[in-house]
Amino acid sequence: MINNMTAPLFLLIALWAANSVAGGLKSDANTSSWSSDNNAKTSSLDSTTSFLAVDDAFRVSLNHDGDEATLVWIIAPEHYLYRHAFSVAINIPNSDGSIEQVVLTPETRFSQGIKTTDDYFGPVEIFYYQATAQLPMKSMTELKKLSNKQAQLSIQYQGCAEAGLCYPVQTRQISLP
Repeated sequence: MINNMTAPLFLLIALWAANSVAGGLKSDANTSSWSSDNNAKTSSLDSTTSFLAVDDAFRVSLNHDGDEATLVWIIAPEHYLYRHAFSVAINIPNSDGSIEQVVLTPETRFSQGIKTTDDYFGPVEIFYYQATAQLPMKSMTELKKLSNKQAQLSIQYQGCAEAGLCYPVQTRQISLP
């Protein structure tokens, strides 16, 4: 039997558990306040919630070692990337100034993410902390030779902060090694 003293404690634990299951909010967000009669009130995100810049939330680099090249995304805590938003291509400049793009996504091997259901996209695969992509070096080497070593790797990705912000699709250009 719950008495009058333990009811507020159970309510506080239930609110904390619900917030933890939902992914939580950043520590600078006001998540709850108490009135003098000990009834819990919750508030949504307010103007004190701050979000990381996209390049701080998702740091991408190209590691090249001999015949292997790997894209590595370092993902900030409480952030994630969508697998379906990854795109990898090589941009090859033509002599007339135009750019030819050769898509490498089907040949690229991505690390395994976590399968979940997204409110907007339905069933998805997401990555926390780190994602990697093994690039098809044979294709890259052949394309680089064709472009007189001026080709660039073009990558796209998209992710979100668990506190409620989804960043727009990002495109980055990386010079080939």
